[in-house]
Amino acid sequence: MGFRSRELDVEGLVVQNTVAKWFDDIKHLRNTSYPIYWLGGTLGHLGFRIFAITSLWQAVQMSEKAAWVALVGFLYGIPLLPCSPFAGWLGDKKMSRGILLVAACIAGAFVAGIYGWVVSKQYESQLYLGTANLFVGMSFAFYGASRLALLSTILHGNNVFSVASLDLSSTRMMGFVGPVAAGLLLTYYDYTVALSVAALTLLGSALAFIILNFSIDKRNHNFLHNENNGENSYISASYGSSESVLSYLKGDRIVLLLLFMGLMAIPIGMTYLKMTPVFVDKVLQGGPALYGNLIGVASAFAAISGLFVSFATNVSKPTEKCVMAVVSFGFSLVVFAYTRTFWMLYLIAGLTGLFQGVFLTIMNATYQSRVPDLFRGRIIGSYGMVWGLLPVATIGAGYLTDKFSVVWVINMSGWFCVLVGIVSIVWLRIERRHITV
Repeated sequence: MGFRSRELDVEGLVVQNTVAKWFDDIKHLRNTSYPIYWLGGTLGHLGFRIFAITSLWQAVQMSEKAAWVALVGFLYGIPLLPCSPFAGWLGDKKMSRGILLVAACIAGAFVAGIYGWVVSKQYESQLYLGTANLFVGMSFAFYGASRLALLSTILHGNNVFSVASLDLSSTRMMGFVGPVAAGLLLTYYDYTVALSVAALTLLGSALAFIILNFSIDKRNHNFLHNENNGENSYISASYGSSESVLSYLKGDRIVLLLLFMGLMAIPIGMTYLKMTPVFVDKVLQGGPALYGNLIGVASAFAAISGLFVSFATNVSKPTEKCVMAVVSFGFSLVVFAYTRTFWMLYLIAGLTGLFQGVFLTIMNATYQSRVPDLFRGRIIGSYGMVWGLLPVATIGAGYLTDKFSVVWVINMSGWFCVLVGIVSIVWLRIERRHITV
């Protein structure tokens, strides 16, 4: 009994020290450019999410065809596929990251504002809606890759894994606030107001990143200058070498397996986000508020899981934890597809977001903390390409929804994620046998 008590005391001290170190890391961030970086990212994600949710709900109201809703999601997400490699390459040129962020936010705000004006004049059409989503999606592609690549650059000496997890958690929380805000704006106001709020929020993000560019102190500027032109100048000779990136991936099996799981699980599993408006409208007979709340709850739990991951200075066996999260995510999608009780829907949506948040946070934080600066932009660009496959899968999901049902599509995407987890487990066991031999 006494041994058990001492064991609990030791565990309590470990938790206490972990939390204390986490708060200490957060305090140190006040001496960096992270606070203004965080503000810009929070506003940026909020603006993009409000626009995306508003557009998807408008698409549902424009047509009875689920394929049309899928097409709108496709146009918003497909720019990630061609733009991410280019954005990643630019992201490796650190001095361009802040400029790229500002340009992306201003472009997104401009398109959202123009489309809001079009809707206010009642000129909206499927062509205008699709075009607006395509251009805002391009803005988001450059925004996402350049912002992620910039984070570790401004955190000199700080715990990148922990801060990257915390940062992803805060932006995921905007995945809660954005859909809920969009749902309320559409319920009590109209599309014009929702689109105007999205545009103004993106302008606020652009302003924050402009301040970020001017607020980086001389120490950080000299660090970047030396890193680009001084002792690390050998990097420039390797920028164009794709073979060096492939060689790195062959040597880092953890990053390679995480990319594989993302390539398989994200495009198929995350289609539920695009098909949820159809699910709410056709199956649940609900409105935009219910749609926004379900997506918001999933995003909130994803943010909470990211917050817990951020308490770790690193995650031991990240691949194993990702596998378990992907499998659990798949099972939660299967249950979600067949749930009709509203309180149960919120619960399952929360669990779906929780498991989703675990594997996405570990992937994101691992890429930012583990990958050398030489390759980080291109690895993150590759990760962006994985998200670029989501709209392609969404088109297929829309077609299958019209042919079968939205319930069938969400259910099958869940089972596919379970299959990805099983394949990853086999991969890990083969790797361990090779190491043992």
